[in-house]
Amino acid sequence: MRAPEEQGWTGRLAVMSVAAAVAVSVIYLPQPMLVDLARSLGASTAGAGIIATAVQIGYACGIFLLVPVSERVQPRRQITAQSFAIAAALLLTAVLPSVAAVATGFLAVGLVANIPQLIIPAAGKLAPAGKSGSTTAALAGALLCGIFGGRVVSGLLVEVIGWRWVLVVFAALVLAVLPAVRAVLGEVELSAPGASYGRLLVSTLRLLRGRNGALLPSSAMQFFGFATFNSLWTVAALYLITGPTRWSASQAGLFGLVGLAAGILTPFAGRVVDRIGSLRAVGAFGSLLVLASLATAADSSVIWLFGVTAFLLTWSSQSMQAANQNRVLTTNPGAAGQANTLFMVAVFLGGSFGSFVGPLAYETGGMP
Repeated sequence: MRAPEEQGWTGRLAVMSVAAAVAVSVIYLPQPMLVDLARSLGASTAGAGIIATAVQIGYACGIFLLVPVSERVQPRRQITAQSFAIAAALLLTAVLPSVAAVATGFLAVGLVANIPQLIIPAAGKLAPAGKSGSTTAALAGALLCGIFGGRVVSGLLVEVIGWRWVLVVFAALVLAVLPAVRAVLGEVELSAPGASYGRLLVSTLRLLRGRNGALLPSSAMQFFGFATFNSLWTVAALYLITGPTRWSASQAGLFGLVGLAAGILTPFAGRVVDRIGSLRAVGAFGSLLVLASLATAADSSVIWLFGVTAFLLTWSSQSMQAANQNRVLTTNPGAAGQANTLFMVAVFLGGSFGSFVGPLAYETGGMP
């Protein structure tokens, strides 16, 4: 039987996972709706693709500018303020008239949507002893569930209510989960409660020349790992709707269930991390990611094979991220939030790169 502390932690972690999943889902809303966005705003799909890139860039910038604040302000307070900001940005974006304006609106959404990156370091501090790897993996899996659960929901809704009302629905969801996550977070020990904002940013950058040697290689590996993940999933809906399958937007959205299944299984990667160590786990999952990436060039014309490949690519990418992230957090115990900041900036810069080159490559040469 599990100890009472572990049983209580399971419930708290579940609430934090739901909150993280809902928050991250908003930065992936443009991907399954690209065809509808292009049609509504009078743009090409490649032109509308800049919206998917903008929100990822905003997310990376927001991580650097806002996540270090959690070292001096209780995450519960910061999450509250940013949840209201996300909802306001989504509602504003829902009424904007052009691709450029909507891209700017989503840039603002991404800027304040980094709530998962506030939750992950806080959860690491609150987790019972020996549970850091499984905690990080559980939250990584929750993020994947949010990414693909959001794709499924938005893909189903966009044909019924249009992309503008989809944004209204997700604004309401962000606010709906806020009371629960405030209740379970409680007080977290702050590493720099009296530090100025400028000092926090400077000290965050100084971690780049730290001596533990884990931050830079882990960040570089995950830059390319997440670029691979995002390049595939940014064009997946375009391929399924405009390619040989000619699926509807709702059918293409349901393809996100493949990624959702990968998200459900990602927490099991935490056991691998805790058992063999972060670095070996990165090697194993990274090798699988390379093989799955190569397979997408050959099997996209056979939909069930493409689904299997998309599952393996997604699961290996996110499991690799969980291992890399755990490595970064455990090697920087006194500055976990700041180290996580730099790591996730690299991840989502990679994501924005993948979101940009994916549609360009697809228009140039198709899925292969």
